[in-house]
Amino acid sequence: MATLPCEDCATGHLHKGHPRGRVETLHGLPTYITEPSSGAPPKGLVVMIPDAFGWETPNSRLLCDTYAERARVLVYLPEFQNGNHLPMSLMKDIGTMTSGGNSVLTKIPSTLRVVYNMAPYLYLTRPSVTTPGIQSFFTSLRSSSSSVSNLPVFAVGFCWGGLYAITLTHSTSITTEGKPLVDAAFAAHPSNLTIPGDIEKVERPLSVCQGTQDFVLDMKGVKQIQQVLERKNQAGGGDGMAKGRHEIQVVEGAKHGFAVRGNPEDEVEMAQAQRAEDQAVAWFERWIAESGEGEGAKAS
Repeated sequence: MATLPCEDCATGHLHKGHPRGRVETLHGLPTYITEPSSGAPPKGLVVMIPDAFGWETPNSRLLCDTYAERARVLVYLPEFQNGNHLPMSLMKDIGTMTSGGNSVLTKIPSTLRVVYNMAPYLYLTRPSVTTPGIQSFFTSLRSSSSSVSNLPVFAVGFCWGGLYAITLTHSTSITTEGKPLVDAAFAAHPSNLTIPGDIEKVERPLSVCQGTQDFVLDMKGVKQIQQVLERKNQAGGGDGMAKGRHEIQVVEGAKHGFAVRGNPEDEVEMAQAQRAEDQAVAWFERWIAESGEGEGAKAS
């Protein structure tokens, strides 16, 4: 079963705030970089693969800052989409287009803008185009002589990025020396998955956070993911890893995009986003502890 993009991928709200990180070119890509404000050495390295709105949205960058503080990790948010993002204004247009309270005439301009932007975006960011760059970035991280390369590495993906966070846990995602590109991954409301195929190939620890009202990945798909991960958990890891190395948590009532694009003025949506944040942070902390890594190194 393949899940397909839908209008929900582009709905949501922009978040207010001032990201405190910096932008540098890292392994050939412009990258937002943030780390613990305390100046303490990071204990792990998180690489975020964003949703369709790209690496410059305040939503993604503010969440990177939060991860850095709560889990004491270094966080990278690279430009993986080669400049091909949905404009942030499209969040409002999708809302206008899908609202039952708007007239047809009111919806026409928004609908035209959505079609104009969505079609080329889906083509220009298809996996055959973007996968090589993502794999190359993680390979460079693992192959780097920098002390940062010794940190546990985590992939985090949302919506569009969720697919790539999951495929980075596959056995084929390795360096030329055979080292896994990530130690573990977290994906929230992933899109474009092939189920059960993409889940059957999972090898490294994977945590998924999914809403019950997600029209991109319905509950039938969620049940299939649960069954595959449970089977893998019972079997244990082929590389000697313990049982129980995968999980999927389901958030009641949550819609697609809830982990990064919820309405800041809606208490329920903010509570749903907090669930996803807590799950991700706990996942980082678990695998940092199990990796045996103590102190990390400053970003360079």
